[in-house]
Amino acid sequence: MKIHAVCCCCILLLVLISGGHHVTVEARGHSDRRREYKLLVFGDSFADTGNRAPATSDKTSASRMWYYPYGSSDSAHGNRATGRLSDGLVQSDFLARIVGLNECPSPYRVWDRNAEFSGVNFAVAGAGALDGSPEVPSLSQQINQLRRLVDAGDIDDSDLDDSVALIAIDGPKDYVSVNETTSANQIGALSQDVTDEIVDGVRRLQRLGVSKVLVNNLPPIGCQPWRSLSTGYNSCDNKGDMISIMHNTALTQKLRSSSRGGVLVLDLYAVFNNLLGDSNSGFRHNNRPLLAPCCDTADPMGYCGQEDNWGRRLYSVCPTPDQTFYWDYVHPTQAAWRAIMNQLQGPIQDFLGI
Repeated sequence: MKIHAVCCCCILLLVLISGGHHVTVEARGHSDRRREYKLLVFGDSFADTGNRAPATSDKTSASRMWYYPYGSSDSAHGNRATGRLSDGLVQSDFLARIVGLNECPSPYRVWDRNAEFSGVNFAVAGAGALDGSPEVPSLSQQINQLRRLVDAGDIDDSDLDDSVALIAIDGPKDYVSVNETTSANQIGALSQDVTDEIVDGVRRLQRLGVSKVLVNNLPPIGCQPWRSLSTGYNSCDNKGDMISIMHNTALTQKLRSSSRGGVLVLDLYAVFNNLLGDSNSGFRHNNRPLLAPCCDTADPMGYCGQEDNWGRRLYSVCPTPDQTFYWDYVHPTQAAWRAIMNQLQGPIQDFLGI
C-alpha cells in the first residue's frame, strides 16, 4: 500500500517540532507517583461513550452508533451498540484503563451525581472546537457543562486536583469545509482558529483546577476513509494531510508558548502513521486496501449500518475487524484503538507518575 511522500515529510516535520512522538510541556515530579486519578473527557466521537442520545424515530447517520453493527466486537458490553462510534471500545475507554479505572466514567447525559465520583465524559459525537449546538456542544460548551457541575457543588476542588482531562478533537467537524479548491492560506487560517479554541480550553480547565491535561493532535486526516475513498482506499489524500500538519504545528507551538505546564500532547498523527506503515502491525491484508473501512457502503453518501425501507442492509462488514484499522469512514476499530493506546500508554504513565 502506498502512503504518499507527504506523509513522510509530515512525520519528519512533527518530529523536528516535538522532538519525538509525544510533546510534553511539563516534566513529571516524583511526588505524584501512585496518585489515583479521576477522568474528565471532552471532545468528539473518538471519545464519546454515549452522549449522543439514541434516535426517537428511525435510525439515521447521526444515531447509527446505537445500532448494529456498532458495538459488535465489544465483549465488555455484551457485543451490543452503546453509543460508541466503533465496533467496540474507543480511546477514552482505553485511557480509563491506563489511569486505573475499570471503565470510562459515565456520559454526562446520564451522569448520576449521587454515584461515587470517578469522572465524567462530556465528549459528543459530531462535536468540534468551533461552533456547537444544544444537541452537539462544542469543546467550550462541554467545559461550560463541567463548570456548572463545579458551581453546583457536584464536583469539588479536590476532585479537580485529582483529575486528568482528555481533549479529543479529531477534525472532521471543524475541517469539513476544506475541499480541493481550498488554499493553503485558508487552511492555515482555519487551523489557527481551531487550535486557539483548543488551547483556550486547556487554559480554562487549568483555571478550574484540573491538574493534568492530555490533548490529542490530529491523526492523518488524509488517510481516513472519507478522504482516501477517491483513491480506492489505496493512498492518503494530500489536502487532508495538509490539514493535519498545519493544525498540529500550530497546536504544538501554542501549547509550548502559553501553557503553564501540566499538559501532554498525544501524537496521534505519528502513532497512526506508525501502525499504518508497519507491515507487522497486524492491520495489513493482501485482499483489501489498508485504508478501507471494515464497515463500508456502496453509496459514498451512505453510512455504516444503513438499511433500506424494507430493512435490507446497504452496507457490508469485513470478516476480520480485529485485523482492520478503520471501522467506518472516520473511526478506528477497537483493535486499532487498543494498538494506538498501547503505544501511548508509556508516555501517559510517565507523565502522570503512575
